[in-house]
Amino acid sequence: MLILLTVLIDLIQSLREAGLTARALPVDDNHIDALLEVGDGERQWTFAVEVKARAPYPNEVEDLESNRLQLETHREPLLIAPFITEGTGDRLAAAGWSWADFEGNLHLRAPGLLAHQRRPRQSRRTPSKRLPQGTGGLAIIRALLGFVEGEAEPLDATGLANQANVTQPRASQVLGRLQDLNLVSKRDGYWWPDREPLLDRFISEYRGPGGAESYFYSLAEPSEVAIRATKNITSPYPILVSADVGPDLYAPWLRPRVVILYSRADHPLDDIGLVEAIGRADANVIVRHPQDLSVFSRSTVGTLGEEQIPVVDVPQMIWDLEHLGETDRLEAAGELRKWLLNR
Repeated sequence: MLILLTVLIDLIQSLREAGLTARALPVDDNHIDALLEVGDGERQWTFAVEVKARAPYPNEVEDLESNRLQLETHREPLLIAPFITEGTGDRLAAAGWSWADFEGNLHLRAPGLLAHQRRPRQSRRTPSKRLPQGTGGLAIIRALLGFVEGEAEPLDATGLANQANVTQPRASQVLGRLQDLNLVSKRDGYWWPDREPLLDRFISEYRGPGGAESYFYSLAEPSEVAIRATKNITSPYPILVSADVGPDLYAPWLRPRVVILYSRADHPLDDIGLVEAIGRADANVIVRHPQDLSVFSRSTVGTLGEEQIPVVDVPQMIWDLEHLGETDRLEAAGELRKWLLNR
């Protein structure tokens, strides 16, 4: 209730900055989160509000049609989420939604009303109680997200500590924090993740891999670069592949245009045809030496054609797709999220 109240206060302030009046109305129906009255000095419009913990991916918008129709029986349907990209906003508007986000961006439409505002991107707001950070805490979260009931042994604190390479007390501390956030539960001595909200919180709150980033250009396709870069590595630390190539191994959706490579060691890459790029805009190969070593904690092997390549975990791929940007990547992130949660 407190989060909803804060969201409405911020939205009312954003609407006032856009030259409109706004106030929350009493709600006596549990099918809607709030009612919001918006006016321009002469007329008023009432919006039935649904608040989401995360914004839908563009290809998930059509799945919200029943929600929209339900809200429409009350008033104009309005969806509110932490951050709504331009691509998702366009899809929502085309599907008949008004929308707003926590950062002051909004698109309100009703008979006689059209209000649109997009502010320069700011850092996402996150709940005051954040997920545990640091390599050890993140490694435990990655292990929980990778757990599929029926495919692996249940997880206890000792097993998670071993997987994350942290002490058992540290693992218990992280699990206790996650339990306080209602993201894991403990039964019969084992820990069970609530994977969907845990994944959404990870994607929203992850601060990124940090460390150094280098940009290169190659005439070869990103998938071919991934094969060449990961082949014949003699170091104990392999190069791991992420977006755009990695997601294509699990939930094919877009033709890879870029490949992100994660490297823990300084592997020479000039012998595979990479040319240093001026910057991100000119690069189709991004090499990261991350500060967050949990990136390497859940690596696996994927099949690319007839080759086997080491890849990062799926949550990292989703995060990378979102931060590379563009609508088709957000759609690919949505498909990959479905694949992970439906395993």
